[in-house]
Amino acid sequence: MTSETVRPAEKMAILVWAADPGRPELCATPFYFAAAAAAMDVEVEMYFTARSVELLQVGVAEKLEAAAGSGKSVADFRREALTFGVKIYACPTALASHGVDASTLIPAVTGQAGAATFIGRSLDPAWRTLSF
Repeated sequence: MTSETVRPAEKMAILVWAADPGRPELCATPFYFAAAAAAMDVEVEMYFTARSVELLQVGVAEKLEAAAGSGKSVADFRREALTFGVKIYACPTALASHGVDASTLIPAVTGQAGAATFIGRSLDPAWRTLSF
């Protein structure tokens, strides 16, 4: 029997589907985890689906406080993740389902990608996944 060195994954894909703008207390955590992973030199991609795509619209995250009275908006957490190089993708089906026009998304959105792309990441041994 040979021993193999297990190498940690260097890439992380985060599925964001339950971070509903109607529940702001749920919206900062995915960005916080993404920033933390990216700060550890992990390549991070975030995939937004369901109502979470609304967090990518200009002006939406800016109006949401991560914790009541904190003075820190969800957009502040998003900016931090982007500063660390996190890539952000919006699901085209979710955009259509929730009436979000791609032209209203923040310029930092990397592009559109949906279920097939995220599933591809989850099947790739170089990637780890989280869901929020």
